[in-house]
Amino acid sequence: MSLGLIQLRRGAWPCSLAVAVFAWATAPARATFHEISIREIYPGSAALSGSEYVELQMWTPGQNLVGGHWLKTYSATGAVNGTTTFASKVPGGASQSTILLATPLAESEFGIGADATMSPDQLDPAGGAVCWEALDCVSWGNFSGPLPSPAGSPAVATGIPDGMALRRTISPGCATLLEATDDRDNSGADFSAVFPSPRSNSTAPSERACGASGGGTNASAGERGAPQTRLTRKPSHRTHDRTPSFRFISDEAGSRFECKLDRKPFSPCRSPFTAKRLRPGPHSFKVRALDDSDELDPSPAAYVFSVAVGNSQQQPASRPI
Repeated sequence: MSLGLIQLRRGAWPCSLAVAVFAWATAPARATFHEISIREIYPGSAALSGSEYVELQMWTPGQNLVGGHWLKTYSATGAVNGTTTFASKVPGGASQSTILLATPLAESEFGIGADATMSPDQLDPAGGAVCWEALDCVSWGNFSGPLPSPAGSPAVATGIPDGMALRRTISPGCATLLEATDDRDNSGADFSAVFPSPRSNSTAPSERACGASGGGTNASAGERGAPQTRLTRKPSHRTHDRTPSFRFISDEAGSRFECKLDRKPFSPCRSPFTAKRLRPGPHSFKVRALDDSDELDPSPAAYVFSVAVGNSQQQPASRPI
């Protein structure tokens, strides 16, 4: 008869055995970082080559224990360009939550706070790859190297267009939620070029299940979900123009827009938007699109800039992005 049965019949378990059994009974059924996929990749633009980010997204709840886990970036030949390791878990663990790894320049350009800081010049728009652990890899452009997880044919064989990002297509299954079936291990089929729209873990998920109110209701009829907003012209980060102008577009035809300058609330606006005379110093501008179903872009396009003291004449043109 085993020691455990003897002790059970006597009414007393050895302390060490009880602890072991309790630990076994309460251990999680699965790891809480592996049901995550790469959702969006931005390699920067010609104007801001060091503005780069990678966005991860959870497709089940409780995947936020990412502390100690890594994301690697690769050159077109498969050489490791860099490794970013999370120092700790992130707070938000709801299904569809996102986790943002970004360079400081991307944080400034998009007005966001990253969940982990990437070093610049890791992502080449002409060709490269990104891997979340050995669980999910994505390649693009002229990539031809080895990876720890299948990535299939590269997305956008000609390279990521200037100022654009790659985003995972979520049309299989429920077209408004990221799901396991959205990863077919084929970057060319899974990803397409879109306007950049980073979302950190502090932003609550906006995705809704198919059949829910709003964006999920018409998913089977081709509903695209929330619109995405992009700034197309903006002042330089340091400008003498005290009435700067901004131009912006949406990826959904017929969208309306709301703008926000500094601490003022969002209000209806049109492109181009010209600010009233600003005081010298730092400022921030945000704009978000509303589609014909009144669904808001959950991650407004944002820009941080500073008005310099001195010549206040309007500069000839805001630079395109």
